[in-house]
Amino acid sequence: MVAFKEGDPEAFDTLLRRHERALINYFYKMCYDRAQAEDLKQETFLRILRSAQRYRPEATFKTYLYTVARNLWIDRHRSRKAAPRTVSADLRIGEDGSTLGDLIQSRGRGTLAELSDQEAAGAVRSALEDLPEGQRMVFVLAFDQGLKYREISAVLGVPEGTIKSRMHAAVARLRGLLGNLQL
Repeated sequence: MVAFKEGDPEAFDTLLRRHERALINYFYKMCYDRAQAEDLKQETFLRILRSAQRYRPEATFKTYLYTVARNLWIDRHRSRKAAPRTVSADLRIGEDGSTLGDLIQSRGRGTLAELSDQEAAGAVRSALEDLPEGQRMVFVLAFDQGLKYREISAVLGVPEGTIKSRMHAAVARLRGLLGNLQL
């Protein structure tokens, strides 16, 4: 970003290629609409492009990128709640690589394979929809985008302890909701 700010137009192309897929995935996990995720990605990079001369490398570019993305998300969804449509049981939820499907299986009531794909997706979607947006945002930034708690803290502008608390609450809520499934 510093190179782009200093006049290298190819540096912005490099940033775009390096981060666009992850940014689309972030927005997709927030709204579950591929077209909207693409639009939000473009708007995020447009905002970064427009504010390039004000950029200060106080944190990593990734932290800066997700701060801009978060602010855009809030701006776009301030007056309405974005409702997820589908979710993959392959969504990673643990540092060990465990997935939501693994979480369901670990509850001891059966396996995800015993459910129809539609029922499983509906149950997981409902569980994620039930998360307050702050918890869902922390969850997605940590497990889908791979940000560390300190980076999420910088992106959201809240203390790291709050991030840990939101993550703990999100995982506990998902376990509780998914644990009640009649498998």
